[in-house]
Amino acid sequence: MAQYEVVARAKPVRRLSNAAYIDLALNSSSLDKALKFQRVEDLPDGTIAVVLQHKMSPRKHDTARELANRSLAQLGIPARQVERIDLHRLTRKGGRALIRSWPGPHTPPPGTAGDREPRQPKPTPPSLRAYRPEPPH
Repeated sequence: MAQYEVVARAKPVRRLSNAAYIDLALNSSSLDKALKFQRVEDLPDGTIAVVLQHKMSPRKHDTARELANRSLAQLGIPARQVERIDLHRLTRKGGRALIRSWPGPHTPPPGTAGDREPRQPKPTPPSLRAYRPEPPH
């Protein structure tokens, strides 16, 4: 089984101190046993990143989101304040590889800036049009 980190980016209404989050994680007996609280980081845009670590088999990637949402709720962060949940696999050399990402429930869908232009096929050349059977009238 590999080591994974679940990074939840949230914009809580009421920000607790790092020590308060650690106390909640340690004193919550019902915190999911699969997840271990790692750290809380303040991000420049005013959101926080809660990092939870777990060991799981690759076929259970889909359950990481539900586990993270339950654990965040027990830390005082409801699901409506979560903007994004990322699942990273920790590599042996200390790096991280993004495996999967889920948007939060109230996150607007991404823009279409990365979408391609619709394909504009060229007309069939006359040499190939001669061999195409005519449609029945």
